[in-house]
Amino acid sequence: MPLFGPTMPVPAPGPDTREFWEACRQHRLQVQRCAACGRFRFAPAPICHACHSREYEWVVSEGIGEVYTWTITHRPFHPAVADAVPYNTVVVRLHDCGGAMITSNLVGIPNEEIRPGMLVMVDWDDIDDEITLPRFRPA
Repeated sequence: MPLFGPTMPVPAPGPDTREFWEACRQHRLQVQRCAACGRFRFAPAPICHACHSREYEWVVSEGIGEVYTWTITHRPFHPAVADAVPYNTVVVRLHDCGGAMITSNLVGIPNEEIRPGMLVMVDWDDIDDEITLPRFRPA
């Protein structure tokens, strides 16, 4: 069951993110790696922030990482989240993929139990037939 209500806006895959979202639909977490300098980057982008190369490859992550930081939202910013408040937004540092960081939500745990460095693993939120979002849960 999706974390937020059915009227929650969903990502619109574009030329730089389409492969990422297609992999998510297949329950695979992919991260871009620059083919020139080897740096990982998330979110997907057309150019490396380190060396400005336009060449990259996709690397499949194991989806295991740690909570780097988080926040708790208490006021709904959109009607679709009204039933979910308070909810968390976490930044997860992946253990592989050069420690790339991904922003998501942590599910399966009360907000007050979230801790820095907490070991987490990817969990899939199948919104509909087109969009699957990576969430995380305690490992």
